[in-house]
Amino acid sequence: PIISFVSSSGYLLSLTYVPEQQIGAWSWHDTDGVYESCCVVAEGNEDRLYVVVQRTINGSSVRYIERLASRQFVDQEDAFFVDCGLTYDGAATVTISGLTHLEGKSVSILADGAVHPRRVVSAGTITLDNEASVVQVGLPITADFQTLPLAQQVDSAFGQGRMKNVNDATLRVYRSSGIFVGPDEDNLVEAKQRTTEMYGEPPALKSEEIEVMVTPQWRDSGQVFVRQSDPLPLTIVSLTAEVALGG
Repeated sequence: PIISFVSSSGYLLSLTYVPEQQIGAWSWHDTDGVYESCCVVAEGNEDRLYVVVQRTINGSSVRYIERLASRQFVDQEDAFFVDCGLTYDGAATVTISGLTHLEGKSVSILADGAVHPRRVVSAGTITLDNEASVVQVGLPITADFQTLPLAQQVDSAFGQGRMKNVNDATLRVYRSSGIFVGPDEDNLVEAKQRTTEMYGEPPALKSEEIEVMVTPQWRDSGQVFVRQSDPLPLTIVSLTAEVALGG
């Protein structure tokens, strides 16, 4: 139940609308360029979003028709969470070509399910540190989520007028990785996920509760900030915070 719009300022806007649950929630999407139009096409069991994006590539203004990738995947290496990207699926190699549409851009890379350091596309090509057979390459996406200011029943009008300190956050996630949590975007802590994976293997996607000791900051809002800047999925099912109230 998502309705998509393009704003006059070139952002892609999404309205999650579930009237039977009294939910109407907005989010916005930016990119390295400007969104000009959008439409949704039914394809099989999914509705796919298509957009026209104006970008500046190698000093030239171009327009691309781009299609939102499916979030349904089985293997971690098939997770596609980059913008304006392509997939290489073939023999193991360190050279990925065919990227002239991103010439001169710094790109995010997921190589065999592991986050690879970013590279700058030169002559339509990037070189990996190690061989990989399934590679997702595209513009980086930084996805941010922030809770509303905290309100709870205390003596002073639902906690307003009192300083708050978030000490701990517990996130229940589904098939997620690359999670950073904090009181704001400048004080983020990584949720460490590596457990029993073999050396050289990427941390597995988690579907469980993940506890993060948040960098303490006394503020009046008591908000929690979550960021995903890696080319990996993040689905938050619920979030619980441990909050201390000032006098």
